[in-house]
Amino acid sequence: MNKERFLSVSDINKYINYKFEQDLNLQEVYLQGEISNFKYSGKHCYFSLKDSFSEISAMFFYPDNLSLNFRPTDGTSVQVVGKIQIYQKKGTYAIVVKKMVETGVGLLYQQYLDLKEKLQKEGLFDEDKKLKLPEYPKTVAVITASTGEAINDIISTFNRRLPPLKVKLYPALVQGLEAPKDLIRALKKVYADNDADAIIIGRGGGSFEDLSCFNDEELARTLFSSKIPTVSAVGHEGDYTICDFVASFRAPTPTGAAMKLSKDKEDVFNNLLNLSSRVRNAVKNKITTDYQNWHRLDNSYGLKSFDKILNNKVEVLNSLVNKISQFRPDLVTKNMERELNDTKIRLYNAQINILNKNTSLYDNFVTRLQDKLILNKLNQYEKDIINYEKSIINNLESNIAKKTFVLEGITDKLVIINPFNLMKKGYSIIYKEGKIISSKNELQTNDEVKITMADGSVDAIIK
Repeated sequence: MNKERFLSVSDINKYINYKFEQDLNLQEVYLQGEISNFKYSGKHCYFSLKDSFSEISAMFFYPDNLSLNFRPTDGTSVQVVGKIQIYQKKGTYAIVVKKMVETGVGLLYQQYLDLKEKLQKEGLFDEDKKLKLPEYPKTVAVITASTGEAINDIISTFNRRLPPLKVKLYPALVQGLEAPKDLIRALKKVYADNDADAIIIGRGGGSFEDLSCFNDEELARTLFSSKIPTVSAVGHEGDYTICDFVASFRAPTPTGAAMKLSKDKEDVFNNLLNLSSRVRNAVKNKITTDYQNWHRLDNSYGLKSFDKILNNKVEVLNSLVNKISQFRPDLVTKNMERELNDTKIRLYNAQINILNKNTSLYDNFVTRLQDKLILNKLNQYEKDIINYEKSIINNLESNIAKKTFVLEGITDKLVIINPFNLMKKGYSIIYKEGKIISSKNELQTNDEVKITMADGSVDAIIK
């Protein structure tokens, strides 16, 4: 027999301890059981956890045990979270408890309350730190499971309300121990892509344990750091998670999240009509104002009486020349007459240039006002709006007709399967103590029953 094959007791215990340390499932264990042999040794607690079939040793060391908010006694049902460790000296194992609560409170819920209080004090829930949701997002990133009702509800809601919107799915785990890390990975991928106008993160309904991955502290801080507005849509209307308090907006359901980020097609159409009407009125007002300015310029005294004003200026000039001639008759020579004539000509030419310039401006202004391009564009826009309105009305009428047809079919089915219509053919319903009887084996002699028929009911006794 080869002696080298034999291990010492310490060696095997060290190896077992190594295997325990490598097993991630033993690093954070959630247990529920009944306390047995509870005692204090100094500041530390020692006890056993047991159920109907098994028992495990437990240690709750100081200062972790300061979190206890009840007095542990033998027989108390508790929930604990801790780590499984080997005591190498004796070759035994036990759970080293990090937190313990009574079963009536629930460990996960207590952790949720503690984290909520902590993050609230740090300001992660403050409304003034939340980003405003866009009114008309073009792209929405959705972080949820790739299969399930949540993504289907979101897509169908967007398709019904605002089809042009683009939905980009970032698949992630939404349940289990690995879910928080996967949700953080998906969030960071959205941040890196940086092409979304808003983010929806969530899943469908489930138990508190199913939704607990959305109560992760690191996930909450990653969501708080987002530069993109976020909508949390976890579970149903009555479910609240840490992500709901951190996000920009908390929606009761995934469908509610899609409705918050979209507008109804009818509202969008009415808004377009309103904007179109405002643009049309603004253009009409601009044209009216410009026409009034042109009309005022066309009827101004300066343009209508230009010849008269020019003649008056010439008369004033002639009068001045005459006065000069009369005042210094000895100086009036041919050169002066030439200069005076030149001055007349220059003044006349200057007036003519002014007249030509104003006439050119006048003709250009008239041409611009008579240009039909603006009116043609307005008419085309008005035709487009009318055609779009007809298209929307036709689509709405078609959808209403389809829904009416479906409703009539459902109504016919309800009439056919209505039990009261069947009762008119001779059928009846027997009640015992308010419960419908479907088998004779449910009745005994002298039982009091009520028989309901189409036109009323009677009381009877089974003989």
